[in-house]
Amino acid sequence: MISIPHTFIKEDESYITIPALRRFAKEKNNKELKTTVDRPQLLQDIQNYANQSPEKEEEILNWLDHTLAEGIKDVQIKLIDDVVVTLPLLFDNDYVKNILEPLIADTTNRHLNKGYSEDLQLFRYEIINENDTGRKIRLYMGRLLCTFDRRKSGEAEKIPYPIIVDLYCDRGIIVARTKSKANLYKYTDQFDLEHAKTTKSDKEAALAIKWVAEKLVVSIRKGFQAEGIFKTYLYNMLEKYTQTPKEIVELIAQKEAEINNIVENIMNRICILKPGYRNDVESNVLNMVEKYFSINYPDKQIFTKDREAYPLKLNATDEEDSKVEQTAAYEDPLQSKAIFFDNKKMLQKSKTCDGVTFMFDRLNPKYCDRQFKVKIIVNREYCMLKFTEYTMEEDIIHVLFSLISSEGIVE
Repeated sequence: MISIPHTFIKEDESYITIPALRRFAKEKNNKELKTTVDRPQLLQDIQNYANQSPEKEEEILNWLDHTLAEGIKDVQIKLIDDVVVTLPLLFDNDYVKNILEPLIADTTNRHLNKGYSEDLQLFRYEIINENDTGRKIRLYMGRLLCTFDRRKSGEAEKIPYPIIVDLYCDRGIIVARTKSKANLYKYTDQFDLEHAKTTKSDKEAALAIKWVAEKLVVSIRKGFQAEGIFKTYLYNMLEKYTQTPKEIVELIAQKEAEINNIVENIMNRICILKPGYRNDVESNVLNMVEKYFSINYPDKQIFTKDREAYPLKLNATDEEDSKVEQTAAYEDPLQSKAIFFDNKKMLQKSKTCDGVTFMFDRLNPKYCDRQFKVKIIVNREYCMLKFTEYTMEEDIIHVLFSLISSEGIVE
């Protein structure tokens, strides 16, 4: 009989969601797996399917492992130090297997469905070589944690907490995926809230990355250097997805003479500036003209059409930014709002950015809404992608590589 932890089955935990269930049922094309039934029934149908044979049980356990790697996730990215001399060895399958195989917690059950303890454990690993993403070593890990919520039972619950770590050998990055959850505590057999030690998803991700780095003998880049690189990545990504629409470019071109006249007036009549200020004045005037053309343009779709992503929010705290956050039914692209242009000059000078919320098109919208949000935040030593709604594996990878592969269009 297949064993799936109650934590993964509970709907409010959002580990196994309706889109993932329906996608599996649809792709299996099995009359016993109907996409029209509700979530509890489809879960039961899948478990019944697994119990038909050892082969089908293994199939479902593999599906469960991959499902736990996607969905609502916090994705922590760290950089591998360039001077790591052991990195080339990770391209040797035998070298990797000789390190990881002895670390498997239970060689009779290489899955995330059971076997958790208070210590971080490795349940499974994969060595994957792909044309688009290069060589990846994926580790399926996890440990027991406790959760406590006074509003519910008032008692602590011991939960399995899966963590997926990907090491991208060609890209020099290591990535950990966890599920954000409130009221998390380190595991203890006799839970006592007064003495319980709190933890968070980012701490668990950092712990798993440290564990993997130590076992595979790689070092992580630390401090301001990693932070600066990630901020540049994010700025380049923002530039990529906020190119001025041709409609606005044409409007600006039509007013070229008037714009040049304004620049001349500021330089030689109003402020009497030295020639060295001309480029700065031109940039400020053009930014202001583009700002008002953009926020006044009636068709906001020019900022989103033919784009796989567009920004909704920058890390800022003015009133208009709060208004963007509060808009639920429909959110205009940030590029059509004044706050974008108020920050644009500062961003262009530093060529760095420390936080953006993007709206992305799904690669496969068949089982979900056509778009999803992702919040990208740069912290000291790492960058975080926060997916707050169900996101498929291919979309998580797409966002990740949109960030780390973005060359940007920087003047």
